Amino acid sequence: MRYLRLVNDSNTMKEYLFYALDQPTTNNAVTVSEAMGYGMIIFPIMSKFDLTAKIHFTSIYNYIKSFPSFYNNNLMAWQQVKNSTGNIVNSSPETSSATDGDMDISYGLLLAHKIWGENDKINYKSEAVKRINALMDSCVNKNDYILTLGDWVKGIKVNNFKYVTRSSDFLKYHIREFIKFDFKNSTEWQMVLDKIDFIISEQMKNQSKANGLMPDFFIKDINNINNYIAPKFKVLETIHDGDYYFNSCRTPWRYSMDIIINKTPITHELHTLNYWIKKETSYNPKNIKSGYYIANGTPGHSFGSSNDLSFIAPFLVSSLIEKGHDNWTIALWETLINKPRTKVSATRSFGEIIIS
Repeated sequence: MRYLRLVNDSNTMKEYLFYALDQPTTNNAVTVSEAMGYGMIIFPIMSKFDLTAKIHFTSIYNYIKSFPSFYNNNLMAWQQVKNSTGNIVNSSPETSSATDGDMDISYGLLLAHKIWGENDKINYKSEAVKRINALMDSCVNKNDYILTLGDWVKGIKVNNFKYVTRSSDFLKYHIREFIKFDFKNSTEWQMVLDKIDFIISEQMKNQSKANGLMPDFFIKDINNINNYIAPKFKVLETIHDGDYYFNSCRTPWRYSMDIIINKTPITHELHTLNYWIKKETSYNPKNIKSGYYIANGTPGHSFGSSNDLSFIAPFLVSSLIEKGHDNWTIALWETLINKPRTKVSATRSFGEIIIS
């Protein structure tokens, strides 16, 4: 498999998703919890078609357990690197978690529980609940019930990120499962779900009402303490933290999964987004840009380049949630399967996950 790598010199079989395959990093990074979370979801689903999928799932989870976060050892450290001796280690002694990676890992364990039951060496359900508990304890701001960026937000006593949340972490289809299995925190998970719906709904009343686009990050509105808004400045990563960029490009995929899996009603946000992107691109997926303004320019105007897989692929998923997009779905699919697999952008793995 293109990204799967075996850890050498390990008594227990461990594998990781080599996210730096075509994009070497300055610190010799090998994987991140986000990539591992994708694997934890993909392999249970693949097990219906691939007899080796369960073996890979187990070895991936063995790897995950070997690299706990500094702040909560029931969460995964967000990045590992190869050191000067060739050993894989956390990227720093105090490597913390990233919320979406651990949400995917937990959801993957719940999938494994549903598909394989509890007759294996791994008790998938108990492992999942343990990690879901850790997410609630360390990655939820219980003043507002927002998902924080990782356990470091609570772990580092003084920081400016306690009221920052990432749109691509709004994994409603995960949270619905957390509510079912995490009895201890089910009421609080419902509050997180309600807050996500509220934030998206409020955003749809403002810059996103004509396009359905979500910003990379939301911050607490100083003029309305109950609300969260798209920032007009760099919060964590880039000057486009308040625009549709390399985090929020996943939202058409991530948000649509709740509708596809749970048969929930089609949201106003996704309905608006589906029709807007078709018109914006003149029904040509190759015209989808790798960035659209929300807070830092005219909403819906593009600032990125064309034909980036990370931005094209998620719209294939959102095209499936409602009738009237058949030709658009076919155009998206043909664009994806005909795109050469050579050098890739820094986040192409998002797109390749969708194709998988």
